Amino acid sequence: MSDSMRVGVVGAGTMGAGIALVALQAGLPVVLCDVQEGVLQRAKQEMERRLARRVEKGELTADVVTAMLGNLRLSTEMAALADAAVVIEAVPERMSLKQSIFAQLDEVCQDTAILATNTSSLSITEIAAQTQHPHRVVGMHFFNPAPVMKLVEVVVGEETSAQTVEAVVNLAEQFGKTPAVCKDTPGFIVNRVARNFYGEALRVVGDGTASTEVVDRLMHGNARFPLGPFSLMDMIGIDVNFDVTTSVYEAFYGEPRYRPHPIQARKVAVGQLGRKSGRGFYRYDDEAGGPPRDRQAFYSSEEQQTERRSALSAERVYVVGDTPLAASLRAWVASVVGTEASDCGLVYEGPVFEWDSAAIAARCTELTRCIHAAQPKVVIAAFAGEPAYHRQALQAVEQGLTEDALLLTSLAGPSATEQASWLARPARVRGFATVLPLPEPGRGKTIAWTRPLQADAADALDDRTVGLLQLLGWTPLQVRDGAGGVVMRILAMVLNEAAEALREGVAKASDMDAAMKLGTRYPLGPVQWMKELGIASVWQTVNALWRELGDDRYRPSPLLRQWWYARKIDVEEGPNHA
Repeated sequence: MSDSMRVGVVGAGTMGAGIALVALQAGLPVVLCDVQEGVLQRAKQEMERRLARRVEKGELTADVVTAMLGNLRLSTEMAALADAAVVIEAVPERMSLKQSIFAQLDEVCQDTAILATNTSSLSITEIAAQTQHPHRVVGMHFFNPAPVMKLVEVVVGEETSAQTVEAVVNLAEQFGKTPAVCKDTPGFIVNRVARNFYGEALRVVGDGTASTEVVDRLMHGNARFPLGPFSLMDMIGIDVNFDVTTSVYEAFYGEPRYRPHPIQARKVAVGQLGRKSGRGFYRYDDEAGGPPRDRQAFYSSEEQQTERRSALSAERVYVVGDTPLAASLRAWVASVVGTEASDCGLVYEGPVFEWDSAAIAARCTELTRCIHAAQPKVVIAAFAGEPAYHRQALQAVEQGLTEDALLLTSLAGPSATEQASWLARPARVRGFATVLPLPEPGRGKTIAWTRPLQADAADALDDRTVGLLQLLGWTPLQVRDGAGGVVMRILAMVLNEAAEALREGVAKASDMDAAMKLGTRYPLGPVQWMKELGIASVWQTVNALWRELGDDRYRPSPLLRQWWYARKIDVEEGPNHA
């Protein structure tokens, strides 16, 4: 794309005005079109306001801003776009409206012009079908606010040419954005992969596993999302989020993974739409309203650190398992106690396949022997793999335990109730659910813990569990027992969807990771997160949810299954457009 080419923008609402400003700031002349003169003038005023703020901050000079605004032309006539090299449409999300506009653009614009749509959910291929030159039609999905958000999804329709894709990728980079190329599929990358961040959170609340407040505290305070799902839905607008979910669900012809939830439908029905209506999942009509604000635990003084080290040493915590979580927990306990990691547990590089009976037997013998020798008061277990192997490993752990020992087991897989059923003394089991990374030294993080159904209600082991988690640097929150707990349950469903999108060739892994980090501010991209957690833990959690809940929405992606059997995440990074 030339530095002097003209950019056309159709629609002067919030997104259109933002896109026009992005192009102006890239030094390009812009024609902004809208059928209403008043909308055009408001868009210009908003651009002037944003640019004036940048002058106040010293980011731009007044002369530069004057030059930028001199490059802006407003028009209520499509004919003004005749000499534009690229036109970006940003009108409301109605297929008939967009198709009508593209039919007009196809006639008005020069044959070499690229026609892009900012749609967030509609089919590029259907929009292009109304033109005589569908090869030049492409998706260019900006995120709100367009001048701030760095991501642009470049969506390839069935007939979009490789030259068009290449030109738009270059244009996005010229705009200072990060392009993520993807196929024309419902939801593209971000709105598809993110569906279960909201959808599974709604199911966690709907089935009574945890409250909205606890879910938000865990997803923010444990998994490091900028906002929990319910806080984020309130900010986006519950009605907007519900419409996108419904649109994706219908576009996939009733695929269970995208099924809308009645809780959201009820909120929309009574007008509780989030921040914009003063009430959603939280109230915003007074100073005390809004999402919960956690105060993290700190261990700042040397005296506090010494007391903590002494208390953990007295508990004689021993970590066992075969996951990255187990390895991190062992290193974490060792760092707090001030000893070698090998003194604080036995961690293997990965699970054993259930048909490898000799390897399972050898590992179980070693587990029992090492735990018996260490005589711990608390064992923290984080195993992955098939239930047959997992069961034998936990039984071997129990054989080495003393009578009063506490067994705290990870919920990245079956529920604590299921795991407890494998043991002779199930009441000693408690479950916990967290994701990596572990808390920073001196700073706490929320964590979920559960009591299996076999345990007596509110007994002394509950207090020991809470106390131990606090010593390890967490703020414990009790939830109802279930596969995955809360954080791993929601996260595993997001990652399962990402794996399925990769299997379908929707985008390259690097584009998907970039899209989810830049478009939704995820702490890690899905593929990065699967590598950090370990494919065995992700596979086991999704598989356990499928077995426990019996809903087809939880069926594991075939690619996730293949990665588990291959013992590695293998993604191709070749071109994903022709």
